Amino acid sequence: MRLKLGIRGHDIPGAPFDSIDEFIKGYKQFDLDYLQLVFKKAFKGFEMEPHFLLELAEKLKENNIKVAMIGAYYNMIHPDDWKRTTGYVYFKQCQEVANTFDCHLVGSETGSANGDKWTYNPYNHSEEAFNRVTDTIEGLRLYGGYFKARPIIEGAYAHTVHTPEKLKKLAELTGITDVTIDIYNYLNIDNYKEADDIFDRSLKLFGDMIKVFHVKDFNVVDGKLVQCGIGQGIMNWKYYIPRIMKECPNAILILEGVTGEDIRPSIEYIRRLENE
Repeated sequence: MRLKLGIRGHDIPGAPFDSIDEFIKGYKQFDLDYLQLVFKKAFKGFEMEPHFLLELAEKLKENNIKVAMIGAYYNMIHPDDWKRTTGYVYFKQCQEVANTFDCHLVGSETGSANGDKWTYNPYNHSEEAFNRVTDTIEGLRLYGGYFKARPIIEGAYAHTVHTPEKLKKLAELTGITDVTIDIYNYLNIDNYKEADDIFDRSLKLFGDMIKVFHVKDFNVVDGKLVQCGIGQGIMNWKYYIPRIMKECPNAILILEGVTGEDIRPSIEYIRRLENE
């Protein structure tokens, strides 16, 4: 079985790009099949312009590059009303164009009361914050129904949806059917040794609701978690990959925050694991 493996467009060397052709050339140097596409970060001076989006979609299809998810990440509890509202509107705009890319998933995390920093604030884990996020995602799910573009939500320890169980509760309350699992996102210096347990809980809670796994690795340096290339750290991908292949065979694995010279060996490492 060949894993469905991709990368964020803005992690490709050279991003953000001036042209679509440069973007595609950068992507095709790697052994990948999928793309997480964040328009604003992949292209310089991006605007939601129809002709550009149509050309981009056509060229991706011509090159057999599949879009796993359109990233419209925004802070759902940002204290600045304007930023929160513009993020909500942009998410909806991404839902409106998703089908142009043969994509049915538009993704976001849930956010932090610390605004642009996206860092931990006690309010983030409050019931009030969770209720605000629930209302927001319910609206996005209903809106996406008109365009066959579903919200796919990702949890993170510092944010409102801070555990797999909280993400499950959100799914039950809002009716979303798709989640992104990023084990690293749930970790901090106090719980990083529980990564395998968090992975196991996520599989048990969500099964084939997991449409995307974000692939990261890390080491502990001076009391902090520091990302590194896949296979260069302590994340237990030798355990995760066989489980994913068996229990979530249709999930797409997206390298996230893997950049520069770490990209190629990270891909090669995952490809070796899929064949073991």
